[in-house]
Amino acid sequence: MTQNLKYLYLCVSLLLCTITSNAYDDPDKNVIISSLEDRYEFVYSNDKENPVNIKQEQKTTYLCNQFRTTVPFAEFYDDKSKIDEVRVYINNDRRKDIQPKYANYAVDDIFYSDAKICGLQLDLIKKGSESRVELEKTILDPRYFTSIYFPENFPVTNKTVTIIIPRWMKAQIKEMNFNGANITKTAAYDSKRDADIYTYTAIGLTATQRERQSPGPSYKYPHLLVLSQSATTKTGEQITYFNKTDDLYAWYRSLVNKIGDNDAIIKEKAQEITKGLTADTAKIMAVYNWVQDNIRYIAFEDGIAGFKPEAAQSVLQHKYGDCKGMANLTRGLLKSLGFDARLCWIGTDHIAYDYSIPSMAVDNHMICALNYKGKRYFLDATETYIGMNQYAQRIQGRQVMIEDGDSYILDRVPARSYSQNTETESRSLRIEGTSLVGKARHQWDGESKEFMLTQVNGIRKEKVSEALLRYLNESNTKYNITNLVSSNMENWNRPMDINYDLRFQDAVAGFGDDLFIEMDFRKEFGDYAIDTAKRTSDLLFTYKHHVKHETTLDIPAGYKAELPEGLTIDRDGYAFHLAYKQSGAKVVYLKEIIIKNNRLEKSAFNQWNTDVKALDKAYREQVTLNKK
Repeated sequence: MTQNLKYLYLCVSLLLCTITSNAYDDPDKNVIISSLEDRYEFVYSNDKENPVNIKQEQKTTYLCNQFRTTVPFAEFYDDKSKIDEVRVYINNDRRKDIQPKYANYAVDDIFYSDAKICGLQLDLIKKGSESRVELEKTILDPRYFTSIYFPENFPVTNKTVTIIIPRWMKAQIKEMNFNGANITKTAAYDSKRDADIYTYTAIGLTATQRERQSPGPSYKYPHLLVLSQSATTKTGEQITYFNKTDDLYAWYRSLVNKIGDNDAIIKEKAQEITKGLTADTAKIMAVYNWVQDNIRYIAFEDGIAGFKPEAAQSVLQHKYGDCKGMANLTRGLLKSLGFDARLCWIGTDHIAYDYSIPSMAVDNHMICALNYKGKRYFLDATETYIGMNQYAQRIQGRQVMIEDGDSYILDRVPARSYSQNTETESRSLRIEGTSLVGKARHQWDGESKEFMLTQVNGIRKEKVSEALLRYLNESNTKYNITNLVSSNMENWNRPMDINYDLRFQDAVAGFGDDLFIEMDFRKEFGDYAIDTAKRTSDLLFTYKHHVKHETTLDIPAGYKAELPEGLTIDRDGYAFHLAYKQSGAKVVYLKEIIIKNNRLEKSAFNQWNTDVKALDKAYREQVTLNKK
C-alpha cells in the first residue's frame, strides 16, 4: 500500500506543477531531478506487533534549468508507515523555516484516517539553483512494502535504489519492465551487517506521463517488486509473511475475521429490501441493485484505505464505502437471506500481475461472488448502472481470489465480447423543407448503458430530463426531440430503451433541383485520431464498443437517389462498416462500429489513424436526391 501511494503522489504533484508554474513553463524542460538516492533497510523493531520495519532514507535534488518556478513535494503515509523527518536545503543551505504540512487525505470532503499526506513547496529561484529534500520514513510492516518505481514526475539524471536485506530476513526482489531502461545492478555482502546489499543505478529516466486511457504504471514503468517472505526475530521467533499465495490469503482472511459485522442489522435491512419478493433471482437482483443505487462509491486507488473491509453496518450508516466495504455489505445482505455469497480479491486491468505472485501489489479491488444453482456470478456494486451477469471491462478476464473458509478458490471473471455492450439506434425519416423529421428508437446494454446513465445521472435529479435530451442530441440545438418515452431507467438488468420524435433543422441542403443529406448524425470515432508524436503508451478504450445504427429516409416523389459507396474496414482489433442501399422508395443507411479489443497497441496507431481518417471521410459523404 505504501509504495502504491507513490503513484497517487505523482498525479498530485503533476497537477500542482500545472497550478504553480508560470504560464510559459514547460516543467519537463525547466525542472529536472539531477540526483535521487533512495535507500531501504530491513531492521529490527521493539514493537511486538511489528517486530520488523523498513527504514527509508531518500535524498532528492531538483535543478532549475531555465527560469524561476515552484516544485511541489509530497509523500503519502498511513497507519502502516510514518514520516520520521523531512529536511529542506536550498543551494545546499539548510532551511529550517520550510516545514512540511501534514494532513489527512480526503476525497470529496470524506476523510480516511488511514491515508495522510506530507507536503511542501520548493522554490527554485533562478536558472542553475538547486533544492534538495531529505526524507526519513518508516514502513512498519514488510507486507506493505511492495514496490519501488524508478521514474519520477520529472526527468531524472541519476537515481540509485539501495535495498539492504539482513540474512535473518528472507525477501525476493523481482525486476519488472527493465527492457530498454538504462538500469544496472550490483549485489554485495556486508559482513558487518550480515546483510545482502542490492544497488540499482538508473541513468536518464524520462518523466512519468499523464496520458488518458493509458495502461497502469505496472505495465509501463521499470520497477521492483519486493516480496517479503519470512523473518527470524531477535528472540528467534519465525515470522511468515508471504512465502506463497496461501500466506497472502491467510493474511487477508485474518483481516476479514476482524470486521465485526452486526448480522441482526444486516438481516433486517435485507428483509426490508426484498419485502414482497418471493423468487430467489428477484431477491438477489434487488439486493445487488440496492447497494449499487444507495451506497456512494468512494474510489481510493490501490488500497489507500487499507485492506480490511469496513463493517457492513458502518457502510449502511454512512451511505458510502470503498470497494471493500461495498463488497462486504453485498455479501452480508445476501448471506442473511440464505445465499452463498463470498468476498473476492481481484486486481483490475490497471495491474499487470496475478496471484502467482504472493504480494498485496497484485490486487486493488474487492467484489462479491455468488454461487447459485451451479453457477458463479460476480457482483461489483461499484459499477452503478450495470446489470447482473454483466461485467465491466476492468475486471473481465481477471484472476480472482474467492474466500472458501480457511482455503480459497482461484477463478477468473468471464470475459465478455463487444456484444455485451451493444448500442442500437434506428430512425425513420422524411424530408420537410430543409428539415429531417421522423421517429427514433435507441437501446443500450452493458457498459454502453452504464456510460449513458452515468452521464445523464451525473447532475442534480431535477436536471435529469434535460441531461438526457442533451445526451441524445449531443447538445445540437437544431436536433429537436419531443414525445420522449423511456423504459425504466432504474432497472439495470434489462437493456435501456428510449423512443422519441425528432426534427433536425437545416439537415437538408439544396442546390438547384438537387437535395443533399448527410445520413449520419453522430459520427462515432470520426475524430478519434491519435497524436503519435506525443502519445507514449498503448491506448485503452473504456470498454469494447458495438454500435449498430439504421436510418431509413423516404425518397420524395419525383426524385431518384444517388448513394455513396460506403466503407468496409476490418482489423484484428476493430471494424468499421458503412453501407447504403435503396429499398423501394427508401434510402437505407446501415452502420456498425466494433471495438473488438479494448487495447490498441502503439504499433497499430498509424493504421488506426489511416482508418479513422477514412471513416470520417465516409461519414461526410452525402446522399444526393436528383429531380427526375
